[in-house]
Amino acid sequence: MTKPTQLNGWLGLFALSLALFSCSQSPVEHRAVLKNDVLSDCNIAVQNAVVVDHVAPPVGGRRYFYASVAAYESLVPFYTDQLSLAGQLKDLAPISYTLDTSLDYCLDLVAMAAHTYASKALVYKEDSIANFRERQLAYYKENLSKEVFEQSLAWGDEVGKQVVAWSASDSFNYYRGKEYYLAKNIPGYWQPTSPNYMDAVEPNWGRIRTSVAPNAEFIPLPGPAPYDLTPGSRYMVQAQEVKDTVSHLDSMGLLMAKYWDDNPNATVHYGHATINILKVSPLGHWLSTYSTVARNKKLSLMESAEGMVRLSAVVYDAFILAFKAKYQYEYIRPETVIRNLWDSAWVPAIQTPSFPEYPSAHSVVSGAAGTLLTEMFGEVSYIDSAEMEFGLGTREFANFHEAAKEACYSRLYGGIHFRDAIEHGRDQGIKLGEYHIAHLKTRK
Repeated sequence: MTKPTQLNGWLGLFALSLALFSCSQSPVEHRAVLKNDVLSDCNIAVQNAVVVDHVAPPVGGRRYFYASVAAYESLVPFYTDQLSLAGQLKDLAPISYTLDTSLDYCLDLVAMAAHTYASKALVYKEDSIANFRERQLAYYKENLSKEVFEQSLAWGDEVGKQVVAWSASDSFNYYRGKEYYLAKNIPGYWQPTSPNYMDAVEPNWGRIRTSVAPNAEFIPLPGPAPYDLTPGSRYMVQAQEVKDTVSHLDSMGLLMAKYWDDNPNATVHYGHATINILKVSPLGHWLSTYSTVARNKKLSLMESAEGMVRLSAVVYDAFILAFKAKYQYEYIRPETVIRNLWDSAWVPAIQTPSFPEYPSAHSVVSGAAGTLLTEMFGEVSYIDSAEMEFGLGTREFANFHEAAKEACYSRLYGGIHFRDAIEHGRDQGIKLGEYHIAHLKTRK
């Protein structure tokens, strides 16, 4: 027969173990979660705003990043094993607000409020975010007590407000509209491309504050092949490869080019009419991938917020590194040289974005995203449905590296990048992903 003192000892150990377990990924009992996947819905709202605003991919990435930081930081105080990003993300200070943790909160309302407060402040046409937020608030107001609703909303909004204030110090607003890039009439340098022949966009993006990366040049690039029209030169071999690839593109290659196009600023022309093509942005695509796998693995609200902020941060940095190099090299696009040398009517399979060629930003982004997602989830297969609503169906991948590699080489199939830009960009992205893994910590 077990002695009372021995029984009490076992009960004490059991209670201690239970307490330690509950402090891991589970919030304490008076923290409700009604909609575990609400942050995926928040990202779709941002995606809709990116599409409506027709912003360049780096601008879209900035919106996701700050909104993800707000959502994550709003949840951190409720989980004992999570680390704040204050002091890790550049210039981010701890939230200066006294949170009364003795009160009841709805955690998904907290995260949704923080996310939408931040994203609504960062878009140009806020209706899509504002309308989404109002629909969500109506749901929570109906399903929560007045006290829980108001407490949760107040905390989420306060965190969102402070993250928006922090975002204002990243130099984005300072550089917008300043120091426009003037195309140089020099052989080998970037020139505007069809169909709009727009000025180069975001020439100052490489000056924006990074999130974790020390600076925009800390991972050196070897540089593209020298512009050399001598037959057999590395440059001419790569130019011919792009021309031949597009000329002999099969249905699968065309599908891959379109599937990973992710250019929310693309247009087509019919006579005098200009039609904007609706497309997801690169970070929106990768966040959709994350949400798919997170749902398959039944991740908690906190785990989802943690993964989204890590993914958003690495892609945000990837765009800064890529655009810093783009305006350093000012490299010519395949479309320009192919039209000049071989066929004045040649067009790529997808629209050439309005900025210099080297490196491929898509490759830097995809290399970084694939590396980080593999560290998070390991080698897992998944079905990518990010492009379904844009009429491109789904694609199945054996792992994230396979998807990232396809995303990179889709730029060759699309006729908008040379091989050097793709392969060097991918290598830089992988190194950036490894740096983020080593330096951005979310767990104690």
